[in-house]
Amino acid sequence: MSSRKLQYADRVALQQADQAIRKDALRALVEVITNCNDSYSRLEQAGWSVGGEIIIDVQRKHKNSIIRVRDHAEGMTDIRMDKVVGTYGEATSGLKEDKHVRGMWGRGLKDSIFGLGHGYVYSFKGGNFYTCSLLIKKGIPTFDLDEPVRATIPLRQQYEVLEGNGTILEIHVSRDDVKVPQFDNFRNYLQRHFELRPIMSNPRRKIILRDVAPDGKLRQEHILSYKSPRGEKVLSERIKVEGYPATVKLDVFRSGIQLSTRSEEGDYADGGLLVISKATVISLTMLKFESDPYAAYFYGSMQCDYLHDLLKNDEPVLTATRDGINWTHPFAKALKLAVESKLEPLIEAERKHAVHDEQTKLDKQLRHKIDHALHELNTIAFSELSERRDDGIQKTIELPPSGIGFFPERAFVQTGQHLNLLLRVDVMEKARVGATVTVISNSAEVIVTTPQVVIHPHKNDPTIGEARIRVEGRQVGSEGMVTAYLGKLRAEAMVQVHSKKEVLVAPPTRSSNALFTDIRFDDRTDSRQRVYFDRVNSSIVIATGAPSVKIYLDENKRLDTTVHGQVLLAELVTEAVCREIARNGVERGKYLVLEGSEADAIQNHFIRLQNRYAHLIHQYIVTM
Repeated sequence: MSSRKLQYADRVALQQADQAIRKDALRALVEVITNCNDSYSRLEQAGWSVGGEIIIDVQRKHKNSIIRVRDHAEGMTDIRMDKVVGTYGEATSGLKEDKHVRGMWGRGLKDSIFGLGHGYVYSFKGGNFYTCSLLIKKGIPTFDLDEPVRATIPLRQQYEVLEGNGTILEIHVSRDDVKVPQFDNFRNYLQRHFELRPIMSNPRRKIILRDVAPDGKLRQEHILSYKSPRGEKVLSERIKVEGYPATVKLDVFRSGIQLSTRSEEGDYADGGLLVISKATVISLTMLKFESDPYAAYFYGSMQCDYLHDLLKNDEPVLTATRDGINWTHPFAKALKLAVESKLEPLIEAERKHAVHDEQTKLDKQLRHKIDHALHELNTIAFSELSERRDDGIQKTIELPPSGIGFFPERAFVQTGQHLNLLLRVDVMEKARVGATVTVISNSAEVIVTTPQVVIHPHKNDPTIGEARIRVEGRQVGSEGMVTAYLGKLRAEAMVQVHSKKEVLVAPPTRSSNALFTDIRFDDRTDSRQRVYFDRVNSSIVIATGAPSVKIYLDENKRLDTTVHGQVLLAELVTEAVCREIARNGVERGKYLVLEGSEADAIQNHFIRLQNRYAHLIHQYIVTM
């Protein structure tokens, strides 16, 4: 009887790489970035102070694109390269030594290279320069290790490691079935990948993504960043996992808008809980609530360091392809039950609130009345704000009275994506072709990437000039006012950052001139303000939690349809409508600002409009 070590077939490594990377350049890059982060982490845990830069160069070509990743971390000798790069499945990351690192199987780097094509590793360590390659020769994955040489100044300049240690990974995307995304898509998706979020939020790390032309010239660069959605913390608790010496720290936040889920956007979803073990992100999940629409409002984290202990002991608590938790594992099952028991009351409360919202909607008769009132309210707004010629014929140019305006005036942008706003100007009377427009945003989370644009003539109408303004959304749930200045002219557009590609809450479609599209009731709105105008959704919002409104709700929490309730509704609508028309008229230059500030002018015109239209609005809404 004889025995020997079981041989690992060459084709298995390639199959594993395919399964792990799935012909996805972004997925491969996540593996490499986390390897760089692990290297910095090992230095930090050893007491070293590190710069923490991870530089990614994307040289996109028609064929054989190149991706380079550089750090200034540990570096590798030829002996270390032979073990880390030249072996498959060895525990080389430091996990076994209880380091706080992600690397688990010694496969990430190899899978990333073979999953996309072939590659090279260059490293500076202790004054020497080391190189190796991972190539496919006649269908066989091959590791070649070169003799080390001295780290000369020209070599350091060539690889941009001017001093100290560092490693460069160069992947040649030589597989025909792998596509490298456009640079903007590369950036947008990479900075939304759930595994990279703690790295991007770490002040000791800086991930720089650079766009390199085929001739090697640098075209642009960006520092990758991610901000969690805006929301409020609804749960923060440390809970016990039954049957195990383990606890999980659960932090859950609620967003004001629905977030994208893993079923919709996979690894780039904003919703769900990050599974974290010793500062390493392992998975993104919402457990059994993954497809529940009421769970889409929640995000946060579940931190359980016991997972790290299981991984150190080679427990199969993660999937073989590193997709996340293996929920069939006994501990994973217990962890799942513990967390779900805390999530369920939150999601059920959200479900009950949605049912309550349905119950508090206006009855059909009053809904019909409101729709009629909205039509009349928009007629008032149009008559006040539209510009007419001396002959009474309305101008045919699709522009606001000031002669400058955004199209659309209200827009939504997905986080990390770009939105193009169209600015139109009357170039016959108000401005000239070739004029420069300055554009700003009042929000740090709604970024204007074209702060200055030039007016060009409209291709079909010489009386109209146009310019395109590019806006980027940074944080889900944020909103910002984008303002364009052209001399004394000014135009505004409200931009809200959403989580999904599809806009979930769009204002009802009415005419293009509609300023008011809906009247909504909300018991979660700040009760200190009874009514306000939601400029993003063009809606009049009434706070049903306000004391003076609450007393006119019936036993089912619906607005009382008696005369008293109708009068209150008419008063609130009058206030919102007249104030918004006044603000709109002053800011667009329709109403004069004679003395004092714009705020004074808005208040004066608000009072004038109330006196002029209050009785009409009451007629539209109140049925005696």
